[in-house]
Amino acid sequence: MKSSMFVFGTDIVGEGVETVLDNITSRAGVDTISLSATYHNARDVFPHNPRYRVYRHEGDIAWFKPSEKLYPEGMAPPLAQDAEGVDVLRLVTDAAGRRGADVKAWTIYSHNSRLTAAAPDTSVRNVFGDRMRGDLCPSNPLVQDHFAALTADICRYPISTLLAECLHYRPFEHGEHHERYLIDIPGHVRSALGLCFCDSCAAGAALHGVDVPSLTTALRHAIDVALAGGTGAFEASLAEDLDRYADSRVATITALTTDITSVARENGVRLSFIDHSGAMVHVMTDVTAEEAASKAARRLGIDPRAAAGAADEYLALIYTDDPEQADILMRGYRALLGDVPISFGIRPLQPDCSDGDNLAAKVSAARAAGADRVDFYHYAMMPLERLDWIARALDGTKRSPSRSPTV
Repeated sequence: MKSSMFVFGTDIVGEGVETVLDNITSRAGVDTISLSATYHNARDVFPHNPRYRVYRHEGDIAWFKPSEKLYPEGMAPPLAQDAEGVDVLRLVTDAAGRRGADVKAWTIYSHNSRLTAAAPDTSVRNVFGDRMRGDLCPSNPLVQDHFAALTADICRYPISTLLAECLHYRPFEHGEHHERYLIDIPGHVRSALGLCFCDSCAAGAALHGVDVPSLTTALRHAIDVALAGGTGAFEASLAEDLDRYADSRVATITALTTDITSVARENGVRLSFIDHSGAMVHVMTDVTAEEAASKAARRLGIDPRAAAGAADEYLALIYTDDPEQADILMRGYRALLGDVPISFGIRPLQPDCSDGDNLAAKVSAARAAGADRVDFYHYAMMPLERLDWIARALDGTKRSPSRSPTV
């Protein structure tokens, strides 16, 4: 079973590429570096970066030098200011090549505040017509052109795989900073508030037999009742219409994944589809961990089997503190996806991992589930001792007798 480590451009700039590669390949025993070719807004604590302890990501920038001619006008991501003019992706691929190490480019698609501010029509528009800044709509033709250009641009580099994050719709939560609501909003209502009703989405839904004007009127009323304190599920007829609307979103994401995979393949690069469903339970409070691959995925426009069939590989995020739960999720994905190459994202960090045995049990579960790779998130945010946890887990020398995965 292979392994990779997620890495930020700031790790390379702050520590130096050779130090980062030494830590990842020699100390942790991980064979692949997954560099953030692009990244979104966030604020993180970096325990060991010599330049930063608390870092505010610039947001929606590139850690490579974009070829602007590939993109729709004005849509090329700028080179990160903290790259200091250096093509960090090129620096990493060159250094890794000298060592015989593999490089994957981790790329963010629909989570983008910069473009939704510059071109508001590219953003998700909810049923009330509110623009959801930070969420590019995957059904928008201009957005799809941008995604294709971004893919082609990054695949110019000598990488083996492009890790496609947010190549799908995003949920109502996990968006812009200071995101808040101070009333109780049921999960199904929050889900409805996050649906996009832009012209492209409405047209796609109509092709799936949805009476969009009627759905819009009914859904606005149902949400208003809920926001005024009403309780209970949506009426059956509305739920049926929303289910057909979800079908149209799944069709959009499946077709988009097929197209983006084709662009990557044309450049000799594999595409790994990152499924966020296993990381959504903390915001989708009405979704259980067991429903990650079904209920949560569908809310993001993902049919795992269809997306896996459209891509070259499937990366499922398994964010849980319970090794037995991780084992159930991993085996569930393997049963669902059959022989598709699959990898699992694991965090050797809080709130998921309390000690090395916990991590080792999850890595063992990934092996038992037939994973092709396990991906560790994230080098920048872990104390360096976690690299030793990873090395022991990959070696299979540490197991937790009380919480070993079910065989």
